[in-house]
Amino acid sequence: MDVTLTNTRMTARIAEVGAEIKSLRELPGGVEYIWQGDEAYWTGSAPILFPIVGGLKGGQYRLAGATYTMPQHGFVRKKPWSLAHSTEDSATFQTASDETTRGMYPFEFVLKAHFKLTDTGLQVRYEVVNAGTGVMYFSIGSHPAFNVPFAGGHLENYYFHFSEPENLERYFFSEGMHLNETEPVFNNSRQIFLTQTLFDRGAIILKHPASKDVYLMCSRAGKRIRLATDGMSCLGLWSKPGAPFACIEPWEGIADNVDTDQEFTTKEGIMTLDGGAAYTTGYQIEITDAPDI
Repeated sequence: MDVTLTNTRMTARIAEVGAEIKSLRELPGGVEYIWQGDEAYWTGSAPILFPIVGGLKGGQYRLAGATYTMPQHGFVRKKPWSLAHSTEDSATFQTASDETTRGMYPFEFVLKAHFKLTDTGLQVRYEVVNAGTGVMYFSIGSHPAFNVPFAGGHLENYYFHFSEPENLERYFFSEGMHLNETEPVFNNSRQIFLTQTLFDRGAIILKHPASKDVYLMCSRAGKRIRLATDGMSCLGLWSKPGAPFACIEPWEGIADNVDTDQEFTTKEGIMTLDGGAAYTTGYQIEITDAPDI
């Protein structure tokens, strides 16, 4: 079942399917910060990406001489999760390997998602457990989408602000894979401004950003959204052209390159976890007034 979390300042709703954040509001009667989904643009809101991020070449990968098929961003985002624990302001959802997942991903795993309301937002922590004995290969990522505008004004009043100066190129994608094609998006700067055409060529994918924090801000001041991470190997910024939302996506992993040999053990961004071991990561959403930064 879906779970609603509440404290004196904030409320959030987490869905049973995918353990997906479906709402985040300030109290009392605050604006909705999480994109609610719309078939005209995109039905998601904040899916969890596991055990891959992005797409596979031909939708397939090879492991130990066998070929497996898996959908883009993995399968847990469409899977019902169980509620393992909850309080008024926190919840832990859990999913695990089963007969269906083993046909796509031949590893024994347990994945937990911990949610905790704070006075200013929501903490999200993932715990990946290798429930088998051999080495497990995986990636994990987040895909939260935020309503824009959330502080008045128009789309063009909003921008991404990075906590550190960046000098990175974006990677272009086609059919779920990233291409050997890049374009500069920073020049030792910190901002990327939203426009009606910013995502005409798809998501902006950045590898190894220096910043651990990315803000979604409005030039008219008001509120700002801060997405704080543990550090990230890749970051996606995305929206459908013309849609009233913007995604900030911290990833440990990335889609296949068009030149991949499809071997899972050497896939770019893949991580390893020994039998019985656990890996934790996560992010935090913070809603605050927007001072000069």
